[in-house]
Amino acid sequence: MPDLWLLMALAGAVLLVFGGISVLSNTYTLNGIKARTVGDGQHGTARWATKKEIQQTYSHVPFQVQEWRRGENLPAKQGIILGSISQQKKVAALVDSDDIHCLMIGASGVGKTAFFLYPNLEYACACGMSFLALDTKGDLSRNYGTIARKYYGYKVSVIDLRNPTQSDGFNLLTLINRYMDASKEDPTDLASRAKAEKYAKILAKTIVNPEGSDHGQNAFFYDAAEGLLTSVILLLAEFLPPTEKDPVDKRHIVSVFKLVQDLLEPSPVGNQSHFQMLMRMLPSEHKAKWFAGAALNSSDQAMASVMSTVLSRLNAFLDSELERVLCFDSAIDAETFAAEKAAIFLILP
Repeated sequence: MPDLWLLMALAGAVLLVFGGISVLSNTYTLNGIKARTVGDGQHGTARWATKKEIQQTYSHVPFQVQEWRRGENLPAKQGIILGSISQQKKVAALVDSDDIHCLMIGASGVGKTAFFLYPNLEYACACGMSFLALDTKGDLSRNYGTIARKYYGYKVSVIDLRNPTQSDGFNLLTLINRYMDASKEDPTDLASRAKAEKYAKILAKTIVNPEGSDHGQNAFFYDAAEGLLTSVILLLAEFLPPTEKDPVDKRHIVSVFKLVQDLLEPSPVGNQSHFQMLMRMLPSEHKAKWFAGAALNSSDQAMASVMSTVLSRLNAFLDSELERVLCFDSAIDAETFAAEKAAIFLILP
């Protein structure tokens, strides 16, 4: 009998537990939320923007391509076209003029190029914005390169990595050479000299350390390699200008590689390299000597490692077809791109 009463008590306790769970589940459930419209929280708070909000958020610009190409009624607000409104056969572009980023995602054939990219390129030309277009098919440069040049007066450069022999030039040393020549013509022009050094340092850092990492225990070799490459670039820009006998400008990144390779060879004088001998020929106040100071004041083995690091980074530019692009002056440099109406089309292989 005691066992029977204990069994009945346990069964009753189990029934009470299940009954309590049932009551609580009905109390704390989404079923208690009233069936109201979206915004009460049961389905989230996202919604479509109202006409008033669209009017306040985006600039409504009449999309009048024919007038723009005639130089009439050009839009003043720069930005990205994110949509359009059609009224009585007239189209108004919804332009976001804030400093934003936009990612367009769509399956093949949905009209990413025709209905999004082309209108934005047209609007960029009409506003006078410089732009860089990555062209995977080659049709952007054929279509809008011609339009930008013919109707809007743009400077257009086509860098064709798919067919480099037909590409415009893109010399990485263009600005360095320009400001170095200006400083040589007027030795008191310290601003031009400073700009040449600045662009040389930027180029060297971009080549040696494009990832921007600190390289841990090997930081000395990469920092010294940046300084050494800066030094070689400045020497090349200063002492190898075109002449009347040799009017071809040989100041480009391939010549930098060749010069580093030649300077790495041992010289007839003791255990010195040609680079060490060249640095000793420069005056003590020459900046090229300063930039190479870390490598010059290290051991022979460390200096050889620094020079090898520079050569390994420059190996990426050794390509017979790519040299057709890198060894000729740029049609558009960074300063022109920022100051004037310019369009660069980069055709990727």
